[in-house]
Amino acid sequence: MLEEERKQFYLKLLRSEISPALGCTEPAAAALCAAGAAEMLGEKVERAEIHVSEYILKNGMNVGIPGLDCTGLYMAGALGAVSAEPQKKLLVLSSLSEEQKQQAAELVRKERVSVTLKENVEKIYIAVKVYGQNHCAEAVIEGQHTRFIQKLKDGEVIWENTGNTGLPESTKKDADSLSPSDITMEEIWEFIQDTDSVSLAFLQEVIDVNMAIAEEGLRKDYGLHVGRGIIRNEKGSLIGRDIANTASFTTAAAVDARMAGCTKAVMSVAGSGNQGLTATIPVIVTANAIGSSTDKLYRSLALSILITIHAKQYIGRLSVLCGCSIASAIGVGGAMVFLYGGTLKNVYASVRTMTADISGMICDGAKPGCALKIATSVNAAARAAQLALNGIGATQQDGIVRGNVEETLENLGKLGNEGMSGTNGIILNMLLNKAAADLCS
Repeated sequence: MLEEERKQFYLKLLRSEISPALGCTEPAAAALCAAGAAEMLGEKVERAEIHVSEYILKNGMNVGIPGLDCTGLYMAGALGAVSAEPQKKLLVLSSLSEEQKQQAAELVRKERVSVTLKENVEKIYIAVKVYGQNHCAEAVIEGQHTRFIQKLKDGEVIWENTGNTGLPESTKKDADSLSPSDITMEEIWEFIQDTDSVSLAFLQEVIDVNMAIAEEGLRKDYGLHVGRGIIRNEKGSLIGRDIANTASFTTAAAVDARMAGCTKAVMSVAGSGNQGLTATIPVIVTANAIGSSTDKLYRSLALSILITIHAKQYIGRLSVLCGCSIASAIGVGGAMVFLYGGTLKNVYASVRTMTADISGMICDGAKPGCALKIATSVNAAARAAQLALNGIGATQQDGIVRGNVEETLENLGKLGNEGMSGTNGIILNMLLNKAAADLCS
């Protein structure tokens, strides 16, 4: 039995890592930072300078802005500066008036918004400096997409983050400061077995919100139409409608909508909306298909989300590896095993198989094509779960896989953080060169 203190730890971790978000996380974070600077300015913003890390730039270049037919950090930053509502956090792009949208568009059109790459900073780093008629102000976000570390006005520091982010000391202040050893797969398994269902009832909001955008994506043509395109089967029945494929195209439809600028919010996990969609929708679809109880659905969602969080501790908050396709899908595989009555040993086998299968999937920025990678990863999760339930799984003879599941995840993290350390810069240069070529064509 898991001790009560540890149960509360995992409950607080779950709550802290699930949050509502509108639009892709990186543009929303840039808008949030601009809103923080504009609030500090206290007057109309006439110009904005946005400085971001290469990870923020890569993930913010090609993704749609909710409710607008445009993409990128310029418009996101302008909208945040016009709104000046940082209290909305990652919902900062919601409920904007037509007048605000026009003001933001005017700033961009008159080239009063700049976006510059900032080198040698944290993976998550955004600094926005705004100018009015009489003053200037600046806000800096670092480490997490909603973590302001400093706000200045006219060069004077007005506010600074002292490090207290709301979680108790037993969690080492926040989820990002935890090391992988603070969480184990074994404890996660014990938690979802032992905790009372009432404590997990808050996950109903995750179900409602994420399934709403999935249904929207299945109804309308967004992005690459990956989810809707698979379900149509206009050219025959190459892809069937079993549970695995239904989970795959339903999740892809949600990502299609989100990446194309749908105005419906999502419940993010570990700082990413696509991670939240991937970690939850396949689990919900599977549970509904096999007639699982609400209690078991909540527990399976908690399992998937916590495994996702744990895998992200090894991989990193942002990585050259696609966290949505790898970390979240690893969580989904474990949850599918649980829904079908599997054991912790079966979950371990699923994790090892997923690592052997899709560990090389890269993140080449947020864009409509994310739906393709996520559709692939959900199918892989179902395959890994099925094999695991049959007592089959990748072993230490399979590449970077180790016999111990924690060591397997550690290798996965080393692959992205050490083995592919230069890959992100190469990808960003490719994207920038492509953008420049498109402008000249």
